[in-house]
Amino acid sequence: MEVAVIITWIGMLIASLTNTPSTTVVLIDNGTNQNAIVVETKAGSVFVDKPGGYVSLTSKDEKPSEVKMMSDAQIASKFKSAIASVPLKPVHVLLYFKSGSNELTQESKEKLPQILKEIKKRMPCDVNVIGHADTMGSKEYNVKLSLERANSVKEWIKEQSLDVIQLKVESYGETDLLVKTADNVSEEKNRRVELLIR
Repeated sequence: MEVAVIITWIGMLIASLTNTPSTTVVLIDNGTNQNAIVVETKAGSVFVDKPGGYVSLTSKDEKPSEVKMMSDAQIASKFKSAIASVPLKPVHVLLYFKSGSNELTQESKEKLPQILKEIKKRMPCDVNVIGHADTMGSKEYNVKLSLERANSVKEWIKEQSLDVIQLKVESYGETDLLVKTADNVSEEKNRRVELLIR
């Protein structure tokens, strides 16, 4: 019977040398209940479905060991450099704008220092800047306005002299409303820029 398992970046394959060359495969908790891996060799397979569970491999021709458990402290100690090399999860931030302008609301201005920290933690990184508008005004006007909003955030990021590999700007005007409204409705949640930092 085949077992289909989605292996996330959390299931890490880590080699460690002892007297006999071996590989340790440990399942790290990804914070969800969908956390499992299948370790397979020519001689058989083992299903690991508990965070901290691990198996040892000595050869592709031998079955993996039975599942054993490792504490969080043991994992952190033994695999410190491997865990440190795992990229941080992407961050998604929404910034809101005053009606009919590319000026941030006060609440959104207060988010800028945290955005700066998130970018610095991930450098070098990619940042997508996506502009949106509400339905006030014509569709053409809103495409232009949402692009101005995205470009104003892009310029702010560039002024910070950060190590950003790619800074991509997109504009959707009123075509991707966060809050569905009729035409010519002023809605703050639709006057936004989405930032995806990865």
